[in-house]
Amino acid sequence: MKETMYLIDGAFPEGSPEEEGISSRDIAAYIDALRAMDYDLHSLQIVRHGKRVFAKATEPYTLQSPHRLLSAAKSIIAAAVLFVIDDGKLRFEDKVADFFSEYLPDNPCKEVLQLTVYDLLTMQTGQDTDDAFMHFLTHPDEDLCRAFFVTPFTGQPGTHFFYNNAVPHLLFTLVERATGRKYAEYLNEKLCSPLGIRITAQYNNVGIYDPVTTVVSAEDFMKLGVWFLQEGAWEGKQLLDPSLIRMAMAQQVCTNSEDIVSRGYGMQIWRNFFGGACMNGGGVQLAMIVPEQDMVFTITSNETRGHEAIMLAYEKVISRVRGRAMLADPEGERLLQQAAATMNRAPVGQAEISGCRQWEGEYRFAANDYGLETMSFHRADAKYMLCINNTQVEIGLNGAWQPAEKYILVEPDLSIQNRIYETDPQHCMFSGGWQAENRFVFTLKSLGSMGEYRFCLTFDQQRATLQIPRHVSVGAQDETNVDILSANRQIPC
Repeated sequence: MKETMYLIDGAFPEGSPEEEGISSRDIAAYIDALRAMDYDLHSLQIVRHGKRVFAKATEPYTLQSPHRLLSAAKSIIAAAVLFVIDDGKLRFEDKVADFFSEYLPDNPCKEVLQLTVYDLLTMQTGQDTDDAFMHFLTHPDEDLCRAFFVTPFTGQPGTHFFYNNAVPHLLFTLVERATGRKYAEYLNEKLCSPLGIRITAQYNNVGIYDPVTTVVSAEDFMKLGVWFLQEGAWEGKQLLDPSLIRMAMAQQVCTNSEDIVSRGYGMQIWRNFFGGACMNGGGVQLAMIVPEQDMVFTITSNETRGHEAIMLAYEKVISRVRGRAMLADPEGERLLQQAAATMNRAPVGQAEISGCRQWEGEYRFAANDYGLETMSFHRADAKYMLCINNTQVEIGLNGAWQPAEKYILVEPDLSIQNRIYETDPQHCMFSGGWQAENRFVFTLKSLGSMGEYRFCLTFDQQRATLQIPRHVSVGAQDETNVDILSANRQIPC
């Protein structure tokens, strides 16, 4: 049996980076590089040799906050299928059509009938369009499995790679039909309970489990990565045949991609260009599993720049890992602590600027499409009180976040790609800061939504302008895509 690490009170044992052959300075350099890009990082964790050498969530997140996985959840679904295969209730060569007879069109083509479980796992369906899934995004109450089988097959299954987002729906349905059990129940018994983790996804209005909505915490995401690294073993117990995990993480098909970070594919899991495998999801949810280094490197975020995040991780940390322990580096530890302290999605502001209080008071807006009429703005201890149309919120200063029971100005983005389930979207956090003597920036962050809204108040004599973002953020802030509203001061301080 493969030797595995053991948790301490349900958590990873802690170690210093240098003890496990990683420079604290390298991790700090990675964090600093992301910050310089205004990269919307939500968490970063590194485990090597079974020790967690770095773990930090970006405020206002925590390592226990529910977080979307998006396509990184495909690897979890594949693991469930492997458990079914290990139980002897499914085989790689089984024909998919045998489990979906009611979905097949009249006189199905030979490609439909030849499609195997292995073809699904390796994204070699014979289709070359994601039309079924794109239709599902705008019609989430329809059955995606049915849409898959009426999508044309343009090639022989098992002959070429095409990333098909309808496949996970077929795979979890296969789990249910092969076992006669609900997918969530089966997964909980086989994986979640042994690892002590929580994985949730939503059922739509017609009772269909929707894997794209999968939510886990950053802490549990790391445990999944370590479980793959340990080839299906956990705390001395082999939960799954290790040969199946090795097969899943090995390259099964060439993706023919020009992108250096995604040149091979296993079973619902990507290959790292530097070795090992990667659970990779939209918004850049990454669990980079590196068996050669006995390491897992995870980040959660709300981004589009996955290529940059992976390349920087390799260049600044992974490629520089040593084979043995390093000498203690107090200055490097200080630099890492300093970098970790910057992991905060609060606007970068200055301490209170002399003269800012002159802008406090009440303002009345000109007619606008947002229905905003009045605004008051004033300092109260270590926060600002902002009142819009008689709804008041507290805005934390200098990196502090203040909770609010309800959003103001704009609603959180709760679209199917952005909603973080298991949380109350009305639960919001506010933080702000002065970036100039007459410019106050503040962020509205709903913990039920991946993105955030950043607003800017600019003051000039007896007027104020409020910049309202038109869309929730994804990645770097776009301060050009805004609506600008004007307000006149009513009661000078």
